[in-house]
Amino acid sequence: MILEDRAVPIITFVRENKRLEVPDGDHVRYPALENDVPVYCGLWKYANCHGNGLCGTDRVAVSPSTNTNNLTFMERFWLRGDLKKNPNIRLACQVEVYGDVTVDTQCKS
Repeated sequence: MILEDRAVPIITFVRENKRLEVPDGDHVRYPALENDVPVYCGLWKYANCHGNGLCGTDRVAVSPSTNTNNLTFMERFWLRGDLKKNPNIRLACQVEVYGDVTVDTQCKS
């Protein structure tokens, strides 16, 4: 059996200086939380919807957008004002990675 060489996407968390290999189509939220990268700020660390896209509190800036899925309905709803200021803003629980991306988390250290 021959396995083809396949590059896996790498998420680079800029503020935290971490690079993580993830499966194709993985969301940003899960590998971030598993590697102590904060996507929820302040009280939202405890009061959030646990990745269901219902609270809009896990905002991150992701680029390039060509290596991610299109905005979901929940992202268009929660980020409608923020997208005008920063078109790269996404919800970590909704954005799927299909190539290398850089992620700028919004929590202050």
